[in-house]
Amino acid sequence: MELKVENNFQLKYMQQAFAVPVSIATPGDVQTWRSQWMSALKMWHSPYKALIDCTNLSLASPSAPDTQKALLTMLKFFEGLFLRQAAGFGLDPSKGHDLLPFPVYASIEEALGALAIRTVKEKGAPVDFRDAIQIQNHFQQHVVELGFSMPVVIDDQAKIDALKSKLTNNLMQWHSKWSLLIDCTNLDFSDGISPSFALLERYLRGFYMKVMIGYSPRSAKESYPFEVFRARHNAAARLGSEGNFSGDAADCNSRKS
Repeated sequence: MELKVENNFQLKYMQQAFAVPVSIATPGDVQTWRSQWMSALKMWHSPYKALIDCTNLSLASPSAPDTQKALLTMLKFFEGLFLRQAAGFGLDPSKGHDLLPFPVYASIEEALGALAIRTVKEKGAPVDFRDAIQIQNHFQQHVVELGFSMPVVIDDQAKIDALKSKLTNNLMQWHSKWSLLIDCTNLDFSDGISPSFALLERYLRGFYMKVMIGYSPRSAKESYPFEVFRARHNAAARLGSEGNFSGDAADCNSRKS
């Protein structure tokens, strides 16, 4: 079982999906799901809701009372750990979805509505641009590393808004000053977009970003609206640290300096 999790800290919900078809047949299978869910929960420090993609999920023995009991026990366990509500989507009664301990709806829109989650999509932003954005948190080094899974060109406000939204969501995990390290291997900027990107940089500095720096430029270094180095280690060497504590530790005194 491979549980894929995406956390939306702004809207306070965890989205789960199964990477391959999964059949829940025994309480042991439920325990595997519970363990992976618990591992993902380490990222959370506040109440949340769970949005579960049930497309690849089925109950192999939907009539087995011990399996159903284990599922109910799992849900109650997480409710004791600040789970406010859970809902699924991808409803298929033939897979036993009606016997899960949370409601399952046909579409993701219905499930989001049941959870009272109001998402806002960036107008005009290509669907695949936001998906291409990759963010890694290096809490011990106090660095957020930004990269892209495919070649992209930041050429309009919609893409800057998408980038702003995803970075803001990620910053809900941070409790200290941080630096932004950008992998430019798949990144280009169009002419004339620098003023808009400068507004994004100013916004991020308001969220305690110290410096923005890039590495491995796809184009000429002069075409990027921030300093870029050829090698990652050269860029990383210019980033300062915040001391001997982790960036996700709730020591908010560091934000007052």
